[in-house]
Amino acid sequence: MSPRFFALLACCLALLVLFPGRVGGTPSTPAADRPKAQEPVMVEMLRLAVPTTLHDAWLNAEVEVWKPWLEQQQGYLGRDLYWDPQEEQAYVLIRWRSRQKWKAVTDEEVAAVQARFVAAINQAAAEDAADPIPLMAASQWLLLASEVPRDTWGSS
Repeated sequence: MSPRFFALLACCLALLVLFPGRVGGTPSTPAADRPKAQEPVMVEMLRLAVPTTLHDAWLNAEVEVWKPWLEQQQGYLGRDLYWDPQEEQAYVLIRWRSRQKWKAVTDEEVAAVQARFVAAINQAAAEDAADPIPLMAASQWLLLASEVPRDTWGSS
């Protein structure tokens, strides 16, 4: 998917977040009049440079290092990994129960896991790079809807 697609998606999401009451012609209710609801699901979006030569090492390190650690975090709901072979970029979308739960994870904890992640990639690729899979961008989104067609995963 092209960078234009993700820029357009981000703009659409921003409009939905900024003007939620305008979708479908329903008038917006002032925040003070709305019932207190659970904080919306947050999506942490990471864009990574993943060259074809490191694709398998990256994917294995994601599964072996980040996945078990994330599953132990309070508020973690799941994640999706995408890879664009033409651009040699990956998108990691991590869902959190709330922004508060996500931000409760300390930078020190993330740095320790990132060090293990880098070591796993370097070991698999027989390299010694300081940052073999650099972070290109990070942002946060509110999850408004999630739909997967019934036949997508081969269900009958």
